[in-house]
Order: sequence, then C-alpha cells, then structure tokens
Amino acid sequence: MSTYDLSPLLDRLEGLRDEKYAAFSAGLVPGLDGRALGVRMPALRGVARELVRSEDWRDFLEASRSDTLYELRMLQAMVLGGARCPVGEKIALTDAFLPTVDNWAVCDALCSSFKPKKGDLDALFPFVRACAESEAEFRVRFGLVMMMDYYREPPFIEQVMAVYRAFRHEGYYARMGAAWGLATLWLFAREDALAILRDGVWDDFTHNRAIQKLRESWRVSDADKALALSFKRRKGKS
Repeated sequence: MSTYDLSPLLDRLEGLRDEKYAAFSAGLVPGLDGRALGVRMPALRGVARELVRSEDWRDFLEASRSDTLYELRMLQAMVLGGARCPVGEKIALTDAFLPTVDNWAVCDALCSSFKPKKGDLDALFPFVRACAESEAEFRVRFGLVMMMDYYREPPFIEQVMAVYRAFRHEGYYARMGAAWGLATLWLFAREDALAILRDGVWDDFTHNRAIQKLRESWRVSDADKALALSFKRRKGKS
C-alpha cells in the first residue's frame, strides 16, 4: 500500500479552484456531478509536469487510484501518459488504468500526454490495436485516438485504416472517436478514408459524424468536403 500523502496536493488544487470553470467543465464533460474543482488546464498541466519529474509518480498513481475527483483523474491520465518508464511498464499501467476511465476528457488527456518515443512505437502498437478492437467504450476510444495521433504514417497506416474500416461499436464516445479519427486520417490516407465513406461500412451515426468532422476541418479542401457531403445519409439511425 502506498504511503503517498495526497493532502498537500489536494490543498494545492483547492487553492486553484475556479467555480465558473467548474460549471463550464460540467457542461462539456457529462457525469462530473460536482466532482470538479474547476482547475484550469494550464495549471493542471503544470502540476502534472512536476509529478512526472518527481521520483514518486508511481506512488501518486497508486494513492489516487480510487479517488473520483475530476482533477485527480486528469492528473492520473497526464502523469501516466507522460511517465518516463520502460514501454512494458507503461503498457501495464495503462491497461490497469483504462477500466477506470469514464469520460472522454480523461481518455483524451491520456492519449495527448503519451507522446511515445519513436523506438517504442512498434512495441506499443499491438496493445493500441487490441484496445481499438476491444468492446469497452473508452478503451476503444483510447486505441482509435492513439492511432490517429501517433500511427498515421508508414509502416503503420495501412493497419490503422484496416482497424478503422472494421470499426463497429454502439458506444457514443467510441463512435465519436472513430469519426474524429477518420477526419484526421483523411489527410494521411485519403483513399482508404474515402473508401470507408464510399462503401458505407459504418452505422449511420458514425458515418454522418465523420462527414461532419471532415467538413469542419480547415485542413480538408473544399472539394473534398463537397465529396464527403455527397455520401451523407439522410436518415440516421443514431
């Protein structure tokens, strides 16, 4: 059992409380139910960087594991993602953490903090792929977003697009992850992404949300936005 004392950290977070931002966060992240202090992200990232640089980041993760405070959950994700440790340990820690993830913000904070070294990409990929192909909603989202962020070029992109093409899930946040990912991967594997829309392999909701995400992207050409719109299904089954 960890002897790490969370009290000083909780006092520090309390001092950074912002009630208006807490209300704003509650509107963006369903299910917080008063579990947020409203610490703004730049400050939270700064705390996470300090924890990552410390020698007891593992103790912090263990001590805070069962706490449901939103800011602690975000710190867990950021610290785990940014932790400097062997890739095998990172995979094991992430595998244990994912079942506790219950919102998109913590999931995406974990992904954006990961930033794997180029030499670790090969070792990490089987785990990421297994997550994307699993049944748990936020584990699936984690896998899809990790692929979108870090595996969008050779030698991985062909496998990534095969996983996206085979995507099937009923979870809202898994489907939104797939739609977001396709809109981003369009820039790296246009023909494969186009084929997913043209062949209509996804459910109506995910299909149409992917088109929406493409049309919202400033990096996609107007011609491609028009092309994507031509595949929109007029009667959704969300």
